[in-house]
Amino acid sequence: MSDNPEDHFPGHHSDNVYIPIVSFLTSIVTAITTKTAWINMLVMFTILVQVTLRYGFHAGEAWVDEFIWHLYAFFMFGLSYAITTDSHIRVDIAHMRFTRRKQRIIEVLGIIFLIMPFTIIIFDHSVGWVHHSFVAKEFSENTTGLPYRWVVKSLLPISLVLIFIASLSELIKNIVLLIHGENVTDNRSSDGGSAIGRLFTPTISNHKEV
Repeated sequence: MSDNPEDHFPGHHSDNVYIPIVSFLTSIVTAITTKTAWINMLVMFTILVQVTLRYGFHAGEAWVDEFIWHLYAFFMFGLSYAITTDSHIRVDIAHMRFTRRKQRIIEVLGIIFLIMPFTIIIFDHSVGWVHHSFVAKEFSENTTGLPYRWVVKSLLPISLVLIFIASLSELIKNIVLLIHGENVTDNRSSDGGSAIGRLFTPTISNHKEV
């Protein structure tokens, strides 16, 4: 077997493979994260305004600082998007030298034993954290600060749900391609097989869908 990472599925790179269930899960994540991505621009603009007010006019406001802190929570949404697009930072010194099959095995093990357990544990704790904040009607300690702290805290469990969905999508994709190997066709016919089975059947796509 070739040691070239791209030789695992000759002509069938994952970017050209369509798996219905993976495409559906990915669409959920991208639909939410792309619609909230503009908030990053709002964060940068708000920081610019606050810095200008504070150092230019000595008129910084506590509520603006807290507003920025609240908006930072949306950066968590970007983690799930990075997983679905494989755009997160990783150390590829060893990983890139493996075959595509070995890379997929590493991805599967990493998702099952690292990402998913971590996501579930943090989600479990964050729900209680948000509930306590809501019941206690937590608000800023600053007199000019913002109320309803539970709102921004609720973004953590929401982002973790998105991360779990993104991880599940990647897990299914890698397992399916490990099972099918090079036996991927360009036939999307709905004939044959159960409806559930067709959800996990990979076919060749002319454009990136997973």
